[in-house]
Amino acid sequence: MRGVIGSTGPMMPMTGYFNSRAEPRQWVEGNLAHWNGYFTLRGKGEVCFPQQAVTTGVGELLLLAPGHARSYRIPDPQTGWEFYWLHFRMTPQLGERLDWFDPARPWQAHAVGDVSLRVELASQLEAAHRFNLTEPDLPEREPIVEALLEAFLLRVASAAASPGGASPVDPRIERVLERFHCDLAALVNVDELAAFAGLSRSQFCLLFRRGTGRSPQAYMEERRLEMAAHYLRATGQPVAEVAEMVGFANPFYFTLRFRRRHGLSPSSYREQHRRGT
Repeated sequence: MRGVIGSTGPMMPMTGYFNSRAEPRQWVEGNLAHWNGYFTLRGKGEVCFPQQAVTTGVGELLLLAPGHARSYRIPDPQTGWEFYWLHFRMTPQLGERLDWFDPARPWQAHAVGDVSLRVELASQLEAAHRFNLTEPDLPEREPIVEALLEAFLLRVASAAASPGGASPVDPRIERVLERFHCDLAALVNVDELAAFAGLSRSQFCLLFRRGTGRSPQAYMEERRLEMAAHYLRATGQPVAEVAEMVGFANPFYFTLRFRRRHGLSPSSYREQHRRGT
């Protein structure tokens, strides 16, 4: 975990990253003075208010108003919960452009359906988080991070308001996509996904391609390699661990497929990104 959950440190706005798998976790929110957001990359989380519990999943920004006591838990520890968090003040620009900021409304969820955009948004939050960590004493730190988070929130709002998608996805395929995106590391094959959808393999492949424009195998590999690129940019995890995190059991095969998609080996891709070229 990078960053402290519920931190009440002096910096504001603040960002952080949390990744938990195979361990039960529960904690109480420590920062009730400001707006909080949780953008889920993997798994599911549960926010418990005195009168209700709210579950949030992959591709959702869960926005939480200040002043409402709450705790958090991971409902399925095996799958875990991975997210970026942000603590921020409502700025005049956000107040003018979004109608989200009613403090009497304890929570709201804004879904981003475009999976490639989710990765871009995660990279935006990673950039804000890295800036917070590397430039804590910069006099202009607060307005710079504020601007980064404003851009993130406005992009989420735009995506949620215009979900797009020319052809509707069959509900059975939607269930499969939700399962897949919830845990990219799970080693599943097409037959298992078809059975999960209650379809024959041929029906499943037909409906999947109709809804996503890709075969199941191509879609899963694209999403896994997309997320792998984010992890290589955003973390220092060894390449073999990144491969495992996105569902490649064999790191050599992962390197082969990554090179084919991105034109570089995972290590070279990471090094190029760090050089800023």
